[in-house]
Amino acid sequence: MNRFLEAVLAVVLVGTALDFGGVQPLAYSLMEIVLFAALLVVMVQETWHGRLDFPTPIWPVLFVAWVGLEMVPLPAALVRVLEPARFRAPMPAGLHEPAWLTLSIDPHATLLGWIRLLAYFAGFVIAVRVFDSKTRRSLLVRVLIGIGIFEAVYGSVEYLTGWEKIFTYSKQYYTGMATGTYINHNHFGGVLELTLPFLVGLILYYFQIWQEKRRKGPSRRDQSGASAGFQALVYMFLLIVMLVGLIFSRSRGAILGAVLSLLFIALLAQLKVRRKTWMLGLFGFLLVSVGYGLWIGLDPVLSRFEELGLGNQSFSTATRLSFSRDALGIIRDYRWTGTGLGTFALAFRHYQTAFVTFFVDHAHDDFIEFTSETGLLGAALLFLPIAYLLVKMTIVFLYDSRRYRPAVLLGCVGGILAILIHSATDFNLQVPANALIVAVILGIGYKAACVEKREEPPGARPARERVRTISGRD
Repeated sequence: MNRFLEAVLAVVLVGTALDFGGVQPLAYSLMEIVLFAALLVVMVQETWHGRLDFPTPIWPVLFVAWVGLEMVPLPAALVRVLEPARFRAPMPAGLHEPAWLTLSIDPHATLLGWIRLLAYFAGFVIAVRVFDSKTRRSLLVRVLIGIGIFEAVYGSVEYLTGWEKIFTYSKQYYTGMATGTYINHNHFGGVLELTLPFLVGLILYYFQIWQEKRRKGPSRRDQSGASAGFQALVYMFLLIVMLVGLIFSRSRGAILGAVLSLLFIALLAQLKVRRKTWMLGLFGFLLVSVGYGLWIGLDPVLSRFEELGLGNQSFSTATRLSFSRDALGIIRDYRWTGTGLGTFALAFRHYQTAFVTFFVDHAHDDFIEFTSETGLLGAALLFLPIAYLLVKMTIVFLYDSRRYRPAVLLGCVGGILAILIHSATDFNLQVPANALIVAVILGIGYKAACVEKREEPPGARPARERVRTISGRD
């Protein structure tokens, strides 16, 4: 049954990413239906057999419950205490204040957002259920890497050939940039920064095996060391491919998030392996990447960063800053409870002070948007556990004596750190494909860092891990 769940989740991840990032109603509706149906089938079957094994932490349940509470009718007097801004405008003549109100200013919009949130939660639960580091061959990890590589190649072809199409759809926006199968180049950069750290993790995995075999000396019978070295080079090449695609996206937030994340996980890996060869290899890789970037031309990318300079802000930068600044007014008035998940576009109309002819559906800052919609309480329930899990994954990575599990954890740390950095300037967590990938990565990280470590007996030593070749043979 785990294989069935893993295959379903893999298909949903691929399909949602390929269908413009899942932003169309049909795409995210199918995502929700398939994930709910798969989870329901397994729950019914396991309940029928008298067992139900879904190791789920309490913190995502609390956040889902909090959003659900926003739709529950409460006494108007209580809502007045929690959200006094709702009652500032006088009631029209002939109308009376209702006796019951919801915390959400638009319960229908919050219901739609809540259903999508439940789908992400289902993806998280399935990832926790099916990931098993002992197999050293996770389908989910391979699918995440595959999505990143495909998007990078597709986006690079778009950029280099000037082919402004996503399959048969002619691009109308973000032309001259790599967008892959996404509409927005920033969200394309988001999927790359989420997935490319897993390549670094696999490079580390095979590097450790190669180092171990090298210390033992060459053997005619055991050629796994040479195979591991070759696979590390293959994954290094794929990493360069993904970095090139990221550069072609010209997304400043994605590039900055990915670079800072890669530097962090590279230093983490050095702390773990403590090998000069790793640092020398990393330095050589950076030289190759920078040299290739100079060869293909970095002027368009550098000009995008130059727009951030004082007095030289582009229209895009100015609008983002304005939207984020105005959205802080929502947080001031709806500090604790927010206006309801999915209601930002409606609430923002009353706070928009610039570019008033624009319809603004997102704040271009996920932290501000989630806080305005779910309040400080909701934002704390969402982001504080993620920060804790990030620290937990880092600690387990550094002290775990195994090889494959720390390699996967390194990818989880890098992906989550990159998207959190990028979230300060964009709304990747509002894009269904990227939000689902984040949920799956969190699920994999939670399983590896918390559940598997908790299930191990104290003092247990890992069994010898064998290198697996690209063809799949040991």
